[in-house]
Amino acid sequence: MEMKVLSITIGFILFLGAGVALEMRSIVSDLLLGELDKQGVSLASDLAARSADLVLTSNVYAMHQLLHDTVNNNDSVQYAFVTNEKNEVVAHTFSGGFPVALLRVAQEVPAMNQGKRLLEIEEQVVHDFSRPIVDGRVGVARVGLHEKNIRASIIHVTRTIVQTTIMMSIVGIFAAFLLTNLLHYPINLLVDATRRVSLGDFAQRVVIHTKDQIGILARAFNEMGENLARKEGENSRLLAELEKKESVRRNLLKTLITAQESERKRISRELHDETGQMLSSLMLHLRHLKSAEGNVLIDEEIERMRAVVEHSIHEVKRISRQLRPSILDDMGLLPAVEHLGREYQKNAQFEVDVVIQGREISRRLLPELEITLFRIVQEALTNVTKYAEASNVSIIFTLRGDLLQLIIEDDGEGFDVERHFAGDTSHEHLGLHGMQERVEIVGGTFQIESTRGVGTTIYVSIPITYEESEALA
Repeated sequence: MEMKVLSITIGFILFLGAGVALEMRSIVSDLLLGELDKQGVSLASDLAARSADLVLTSNVYAMHQLLHDTVNNNDSVQYAFVTNEKNEVVAHTFSGGFPVALLRVAQEVPAMNQGKRLLEIEEQVVHDFSRPIVDGRVGVARVGLHEKNIRASIIHVTRTIVQTTIMMSIVGIFAAFLLTNLLHYPINLLVDATRRVSLGDFAQRVVIHTKDQIGILARAFNEMGENLARKEGENSRLLAELEKKESVRRNLLKTLITAQESERKRISRELHDETGQMLSSLMLHLRHLKSAEGNVLIDEEIERMRAVVEHSIHEVKRISRQLRPSILDDMGLLPAVEHLGREYQKNAQFEVDVVIQGREISRRLLPELEITLFRIVQEALTNVTKYAEASNVSIIFTLRGDLLQLIIEDDGEGFDVERHFAGDTSHEHLGLHGMQERVEIVGGTFQIESTRGVGTTIYVSIPITYEESEALA
């Protein structure tokens, strides 16, 4: 703030000084040029009157003396000379000979030799004044005045204004410094209080007793602090309620998913143990029936029934694996994922590569963690099959301390992640929301990166807990 006030003050003074200097230069120049014109007319008229008799009597010596006296008695006179009626120079003040540049002027007819003109002689501007002698019948008297004195006066005036401007700038800087110090103290109080409020100290208040704009700002700041403190209390209460509701929601979802998986496990066992055995028994009876003697049509019908039963057994086993893969319960997460990858690779048009980095998971995780990770991989491979049109899929497990990181990456078509999670009305990728919910329920993090034409990558990080209470050695 100090620099702004000082800059504005100095800029204003310099601008004012420059304007005054330019205006004064113009005024002084006009005044001095006017005085120079008056002096030139007067000297030329006086010289014409005094040299009339001298020209008529051809008194060259006296004319030279008169011209030199005119030059010596006036600082502004550059030269003086007199011509006769034949426009011949009869006397002049040039010690080095009459300048060639003036010959044309000296030879002008008397009718032209009245008034003033500007000439350039020896790289100097000269104001040339002429007056006829006895109406031009005797000759012409000419006087040339230079601008040296005018320039010196203008320089003097300009220097005086510049010095005054510098003194005014110094005084202005001092006054601005005092003013900014007076203003800066309460502003510093406001800035310090604002920083404390930004750090969470909503009880901070500013004490300023002035009634100017800064005092109004201080009162507004104190009111803002009171409002923020009140809002902070309300937000804390609402956050506690939200966390409580979130905890209830997570527990409900966890219970729901656990019950769902338990039901799937039960149905899978029933399909495998009961329905599967019944169909197998039926198929054996059909084989015995076929081996017996009988009509050819009966044999063909029995063969078709056997094919249907065989297909039914295959479908029951497939559904059983989808509902609850027995390999997951028997051998654990990684073998189940590898088996799942082989199945999708066999049925789909892409390669599946399962990679395990870091320490291998040799101990069984909690069942809820294993089924969560397995379902995430299953849903991801399903989405790749339906939408991605990928050629390769990589499934990478990495164990880092107490975190298990899962990366699923494909080189498919990709999609707009922001549009999808912002609530796109299309029904594609709905399984991603379920994957995210599963990860959040077990306390993990879920992230998706996708670029159209490049592919999609899913990042999952879950804190692991083993089936037994002791940690993995």
